[in-house]
Amino acid sequence: MKNIVYMIFLSVLIVSCGQHGRNDLQDREEQLVKKEQEFAQRESEYDALLAMRDSLRATESKRLKPDTVVQHWPDSIAGQWSCRLVCRSSNCNNYVIGDQRNEQWEFMADATGIYVKTYTKNKTMRLFKGSLLDNRISLVQVQDSMDESKARVQMNLDLIGSKIIRGTQTIGTKEDCQANFSIELTPTER
Repeated sequence: MKNIVYMIFLSVLIVSCGQHGRNDLQDREEQLVKKEQEFAQRESEYDALLAMRDSLRATESKRLKPDTVVQHWPDSIAGQWSCRLVCRSSNCNNYVIGDQRNEQWEFMADATGIYVKTYTKNKTMRLFKGSLLDNRISLVQVQDSMDESKARVQMNLDLIGSKIIRGTQTIGTKEDCQANFSIELTPTER
């Protein structure tokens, strides 16, 4: 008789533990589903904010220059270029005179203006808003809210011919350091 009581008690204990474990697992699954829904909502809000930012930029660009027609790079400039940068002067710790960098540049245009995208070996991408006057190109970095460096980058380029563009790049940071680079661009094989 004692064995039967122990067996019943042991069976009730096992069944109740199994039920408690299932309830915990179900609660965790419900929490995970809630978190996934919150993440999806935040992601859609982020996408909406990006679209609004792009729309505001386009509106601001049109508001500032209502008479201008959408500008495009000349065919001789548009497209891919290889860039070689050499540091010529610097009072910054992270830029040394003589440092050389190689980048890939893409001259592109859209409804908001003309731009240059620059890519480094490690796939870092920067976007520069451009202006073209006579044979002179001016580029100013478009600040990204996610960029923590807060460096100001400006470039002035001169069209030497259809096969070469030369100029200077100036980088300034909030720590009052400034570095100047010489730039030489050659078109990549098209």
